Amino acid sequence: MDWDDLRIALAIAESGSLSGAASALHLSHPTLSRRLQRMEHRLGTRLFERLPTGLRPTAAGEEVRQLALRLREDIAALEREIGGRDRGASGTVRLTAPDAVSEYLLPNVLRSLCASHPQLQIDLLVSNEVLPLAQRTADIALRVTRQPAETLRGRQVGEVAMAVYAARQLTPGDGVSDWADAPWVGFGAGLACSGPGLWLDRHVSSSVIRLRANTLLGAAQAVKSGIGFGVLPCFVGQSLAGVEQVGEPIAELSQPLWLLMHADAARLPRVQAASAALAAEIRNASGLLSGRRHPVRLAHET
Repeated sequence: MDWDDLRIALAIAESGSLSGAASALHLSHPTLSRRLQRMEHRLGTRLFERLPTGLRPTAAGEEVRQLALRLREDIAALEREIGGRDRGASGTVRLTAPDAVSEYLLPNVLRSLCASHPQLQIDLLVSNEVLPLAQRTADIALRVTRQPAETLRGRQVGEVAMAVYAARQLTPGDGVSDWADAPWVGFGAGLACSGPGLWLDRHVSSSVIRLRANTLLGAAQAVKSGIGFGVLPCFVGQSLAGVEQVGEPIAELSQPLWLLMHADAARLPRVQAASAALAAEIRNASGLLSGRRHPVRLAHET
């Protein structure tokens, strides 16, 4: 068996399906299926049980998975140890960030970084999942969290404020008096237990929620279209044309924005240069993060 075989077996075991593994490895479903069949034929044993719910490793498959996992960790450790040793502060830096951060905060930040550091090439990995930095999936992660992993090094680079936003046609100039009874955009199951989702449960009746979105990007576009009021990060809401901030930022929903790295990656000159530039540019955007602009006043504030 070579590393490609082990990599395929590990991807199938971790995703539990051929389609999930094919997506992770950027292979077609038929190609991956043929590769697995050839692998099992060559070994003379089945590596996975085919179940209605997906694929589950057999005893032999579990042994292959454990070996592949050890090798992946060893390869990642070797890359961290020797990667960029002779290149100085130049080369490729892999950055991962959630979709909303990538869509609304990073474009100007990365434009400035690329202009000031032409020796760096940035690979942006947009993902709402917490990618494992120890496996060299990425060199730097931007994460909105109150509890960053203790195993990672980094710094807080900002505070993400959240506020209520609505399309301009829903916010009369003399103040908004009945925002709780107005139409609202809520969140689907994936975000229902998030801070904004729980805030909506406490302050807005479910009967006035006209649409539920399972991503912040979906909620942002629904608010922009005029479907209803919605709770959004200020850096998102302030970037939407024709959308107004209603009231001050909601203090309890504010969360730190962290720039995080694995300790080994943090020693690489190119990662150090990229992280310092990112931190500086994000701090320059602190007004966008904090919602510092004149909101539409609520009627009880007048």
